[in-house]
Amino acid sequence: MSNRNLVSIIIPVFNNQSTVEETVSSVLAQDYDNLEIILVNDGSTDNTQEILEKLSDQHENIQLYSRGNKGVSASRNYGFKHSRGKYVVFLDADDLLADTFVSECAHIMDNQSTLSVVYTQVKFFERQSGIFKLPNLDFQRLLTGNCLTVTAMIRAEMFESVNMYDENLSYVEDWEFWIRLLHKYPYFHKIEKPLFLYRRRDSEDSATDLNEKNDSFIDASLYVYRKHYALYKNHGLTMDVLLDKVNEAALYKRKYYNVWYRRLFYLVKRSFKKK
Repeated sequence: MSNRNLVSIIIPVFNNQSTVEETVSSVLAQDYDNLEIILVNDGSTDNTQEILEKLSDQHENIQLYSRGNKGVSASRNYGFKHSRGKYVVFLDADDLLADTFVSECAHIMDNQSTLSVVYTQVKFFERQSGIFKLPNLDFQRLLTGNCLTVTAMIRAEMFESVNMYDENLSYVEDWEFWIRLLHKYPYFHKIEKPLFLYRRRDSEDSATDLNEKNDSFIDASLYVYRKHYALYKNHGLTMDVLLDKVNEAALYKRKYYNVWYRRLFYLVKRSFKKK
């Protein structure tokens, strides 16, 4: 029996028949010997269920739960409710972990009890390559845009104490969660190695790709702003201040376009030009 703390890897799955085996294989290849893998089939309509059943039959540390489609936030929460680990990692069913991800994150968690989250550098693969250059994390910056990916190691009791993911959100749900977690538990650690591999699909049909092509990003971001208005106000980030930041970045429109309040600004600006 391992003397290491149990780590729960929770993987929500929706129509990921082409990638989920590779994702699970990256978890099974971890050099950490006390893992449970929780697969949540979120109402897939392809051959995902058959693949997941095969995986769970082959590996005793894999648990499979299947239900109707509820969305990624609800699926992560559902998986968490069935988990037993001291630490939890959420992994999308098309991404990968380097084989030391869990051991390196858990080692830091074990030795720094105040940490709520440990995360790593991120490396793109498939359609895009290279390092995903995340902004340096501080709370003020986090309020204006996400600084982390969903895949990080979180202390389970802290995850539960901030009420898990907001199931009203199916986009930017990770950003909204990080705001709540790091407001209550502000200590974090970043490993300066690319131990998380983030897939940018050749087919451009991931949830991120599809939502970036419609108004889901802006709608969700405004939801976050309204939900946490008191936090924004207390940090001097009222909407007029956020829009002033757009003007400061006017020479760098392309670089900053994906920041939510700038996207909102340019959307409104374009609508006036069309009139």
